[in-house]
Parts: sequence; C-alpha cells; structure tokens
Amino acid sequence: MFSSGFWILIVIEAVTGALSGALLGNLVPPLSLGGLKNAVLGAIGGVGLTWLTAQTPALESLVEDVAPDGSYVLSPELLLSVGVAGLIGGALLVTIIGLLRNRFAA
Repeated sequence: MFSSGFWILIVIEAVTGALSGALLGNLVPPLSLGGLKNAVLGAIGGVGLTWLTAQTPALESLVEDVAPDGSYVLSPELLLSVGVAGLIGGALLVTIIGLLRNRFAA
C-alpha cells in the first residue's frame, strides 16, 4: 500500500519531532510534561506539522517529492525539509500543550 520511501519519511518526521520535544522539555522545565510524554507528543507534532505543510498549497513542494509514477523520490532536499518540519512540529506541539496545561492549572 505505501512505499518504503513513505515509511522512511514518517520515521524521520517522528524521530526528529520526538528529539525536539524531549529537548524542549529539558531546556524549558515549565513546559515539560515528563520525558516520555514530551517525546511522544513531539513525534505526533512532527508528523502532524509535516502533514499540515503538505496540505498547504504554497508549502507542499517542500515536503513532497513525488515521481510521475506515484513513488517517492528521496532527495536530500526532501529528507532535510521533512526533518526540519518534524523538529519544528515536535517543539511546537509540546510548547502548546505545556502552555495550555500551565494556563488551566493556575
């Protein structure tokens, strides 16, 4: 159903998102939800932001490099762009959840 290139991209998005979520939690303790929760939310955020970027017409060319036959072309630009989107998405989701938790806890 999905090509191996698709799964490689998902793994890159999830791993970079998990790393950025965990790092953010360590660097900014008030936003931290705990090590495992930060990593899981970061992975979700990384995949989620990359998907959202692919749905945005002006940005879709950054995270989609599809060949005419429908397969994924794993170019260095594609790997870098999904990695960056994963990093930003992971940190963003952990930040949003951490701020909401702090807001409602007060």
